[in-house]
Amino acid sequence: MGLSINDVVIMAVSFLLVAILAPIAIGAIATGYNTSTWNPAVITIFQVLLPIIWIIGVAIAYVPRKGAG
Repeated sequence: MGLSINDVVIMAVSFLLVAILAPIAIGAIATGYNTSTWNPAVITIFQVLLPIIWIIGVAIAYVPRKGAG
């Protein structure tokens, strides 16, 4: 079972949306709210870990598994 063109388009659009919307959201969180009282670990989660978790989720969804199909 290979990737169809539909899967490739969906991945491309989702990567594009995350690349555009994630910095906007992070900027809105950083400037729209007073984050100086936030724990630095929480800010790190918003800026670093959420995009990494999203990439892992895409990989899990679209990378073929051994023995599947």
